[in-house]
Amino acid sequence: MIVEVLIVGGSLNVPGVAVAPYSTVTLLQHGDRNILIDPGSFVTHQTLERKLSERNLKRSDITDILLTHFHLDHAYATRYFENATVHLHENYEKKNYEKFGDIVGKEYMDTMRYWKKVEKLRGGEKLFESVRVFHTPWHAREHVSYLIESENLGLVFVPGDICFTRLDYYEMMKGYREGEGAKFCLEMVERSDFVIFTHDEPLKV
Repeated sequence: MIVEVLIVGGSLNVPGVAVAPYSTVTLLQHGDRNILIDPGSFVTHQTLERKLSERNLKRSDITDILLTHFHLDHAYATRYFENATVHLHENYEKKNYEKFGDIVGKEYMDTMRYWKKVEKLRGGEKLFESVRVFHTPWHAREHVSYLIESENLGLVFVPGDICFTRLDYYEMMKGYREGEGAKFCLEMVERSDFVIFTHDEPLKV
């Protein structure tokens, strides 16, 4: 399993006009599989196309998508990869997306209509011989984190939005953030060689 960060996540903020978070996009390559973790939002779709093109990958070459959770800043771009199997926690089915609003709720429903193949996760799975799945429902009920055994970066921890940034991690280290989510993150980072944050630069442990 080869792991490569294609896009580093962050957020664009224009006061009074827009807040546009966008997730880190990670490419996993394992045998004949090309796997994206959180392919991101509309904000980064052109960058994603360029990054894939630089690696001679087309939309149709993406075989699988792993979602940490179903928020649009992470999952909007799933609609571009109709050949891919989308892997996400089964709790995504329990959410009432109409509560997100008349427009945003429609975006969620429209995004799901592009998914031709869905594999529901529960936590505890090991995918592609190298990716361990942990149900971490402290940001969203369907949230999962991943621990990846890679050939190039060692053991890679993807906490998802239970630990957005390096600052969140440092606050956990100093005890400013407590609870089950913080305890889990600290334990996983202790085991890992590399951390890929969803809205910040990766960290070599």
